[in-house]
Amino acid sequence: MMDMIVTMIAQKIGISPEMAKMAIPLISKFVLQKSTPDQATGLLSALPTDITGMFSDDEKKDFKMTQQDLSEDEMVNMIDSKCGINDKGKSKQLISEVINALQQNSGQQKGDLFGSMLGKAGKSDFNPFG
Repeated sequence: MMDMIVTMIAQKIGISPEMAKMAIPLISKFVLQKSTPDQATGLLSALPTDITGMFSDDEKKDFKMTQQDLSEDEMVNMIDSKCGINDKGKSKQLISEVINALQQNSGQQKGDLFGSMLGKAGKSDFNPFG
């Protein structure tokens, strides 16, 4: 399943599959860090093991206990530099596409965990940062 998500996202944005594959755990971690502890607990149990298996037990424990206030700029800059995209527009689009894929693969309906946590779910200009 992960390979299908990687390929779909890479083609849609126009980046290499390697870039998309590197971004998925980073963006997933960001979503879990930005979630409230209750939301993170729900997401960890709802997301496929392909995704939750990327995190150590200590990371999962941290997600369930603390919420971090991370900004859009921090996330875009991290994705841009760590994945080698060097295009802030593509990095923003990548974040949005990965979050949408996480939502679809978690079995959550629009407006459930992702909608309440991230806002604007289901809009074409979906912005996970509020």
